Amino acid sequence: MDNDSISPVDGRYATETSALRRYFSERGLDEERAKVELAYLRLLVELGIAPRTKVPNLSFSMARVKSIERRVGHDVKAVELFVRESLNAEGAAILAPYVHLGLTSEDTNSVAYARLLSGALNERVVPAYRGLALALSDVAVSEAGSIMLARTHGRPALPTTFGKEIAVFAVRFAERTSVLQRLRPMAKFSGAVGTYASFELISRREWPSILERFVKKMGLDYATYSTQVVPGERLSDILHVVVNMNQLVISLARDLWMYQMLDYIHFERPGKVSSSTMPQKVNPVDLENAEGQAEVSNAILTMAAYRLQTTRLQRDLSDSVIRRTVGQGITHSFLACMRLRDSLRSLRVNRRGMRSDLSAHPEVYAEALQISMRLAGDEKGFEKVKAMADRGTISARSRSVHPRRAYVGAAKRLASACRVEVARILDGSS
Repeated sequence: MDNDSISPVDGRYATETSALRRYFSERGLDEERAKVELAYLRLLVELGIAPRTKVPNLSFSMARVKSIERRVGHDVKAVELFVRESLNAEGAAILAPYVHLGLTSEDTNSVAYARLLSGALNERVVPAYRGLALALSDVAVSEAGSIMLARTHGRPALPTTFGKEIAVFAVRFAERTSVLQRLRPMAKFSGAVGTYASFELISRREWPSILERFVKKMGLDYATYSTQVVPGERLSDILHVVVNMNQLVISLARDLWMYQMLDYIHFERPGKVSSSTMPQKVNPVDLENAEGQAEVSNAILTMAAYRLQTTRLQRDLSDSVIRRTVGQGITHSFLACMRLRDSLRSLRVNRRGMRSDLSAHPEVYAEALQISMRLAGDEKGFEKVKAMADRGTISARSRSVHPRRAYVGAAKRLASACRVEVARILDGSS
């Protein structure tokens, strides 16, 4: 942990977020830029534009790149100059004039940022949310028959099962995760204003097709039509899905928080302190942390999702600082997911407390009573039961409607089938 960091993702939460540094740090970005420059140089060699000689692998030096940047005042140019310098040092000076040939900074940036985002999503974020959906499905199955009182508008409504309520979230997380894992970041490689003019000056070829293959080979979708910057809609789509996930985290965290307030569930923290003054307290700290992390993530990503779709004419730099915050926003979402998973590990269900609460509200069988009366031919069944409810006389009679059943319909079956359904969604099965 760096106790001098301004951002908590690099300070207080550093041990939990260290795996994301290679995707979202300044070092990760500059190193990826260098990889893009070398990949493009190899393309020029393959096309016979650059001398047909081996492009050496280079050892990346962040210190050297930043030293050059301080001198020239441009981050992408610094990477270009570093690559040229390194080629000279490796005895490949003949290739140096071809580094970054015909490119604009946003060609390099477009591919570098997109590859880093793709790596973070595919290797870290999507697996984390897949794990959360599966963990929720496990809870749903194990608690499929744990009967509890459902509340609508905060008031007692009908019986349900804890497993079924968790199953709803498991399926929702799985569905959003499946969408996220199908979305591929998009990049452009078309010159200073998207006309491919610099490439056609280099050589008369079908550059849009050549560069599309180049970008797709790097695992990205390609924007044939662009200005200096890649169109922002695909990135916006991705960020909106992460925002959706955050909203699910917030909703589930709040529901679980209220269930523990109702004494339906507990979160165990053996040996941990929840209050500096009340020794008896065991607070749902991971739930509350998850909620806060998701809200911070949404604040960053919602702004970025809309703002990064716009630019003045063909290019302005106001998006640069915003784009650099995307990694922080996604990291907060990753933290939210992991804290929610931590909460599930410490979750204990108070089934007796749930049944006791349900028993205190026999009026919730009023729906079953009015439906039974109408099925028996009483057209005024609803109105009669409503009058009974208004008089407070519904309790005794409603118990007789389903004396041996909890009136939970298909709740137990839905919860029991949850893991199969979640796996089907995550695997993309029809």
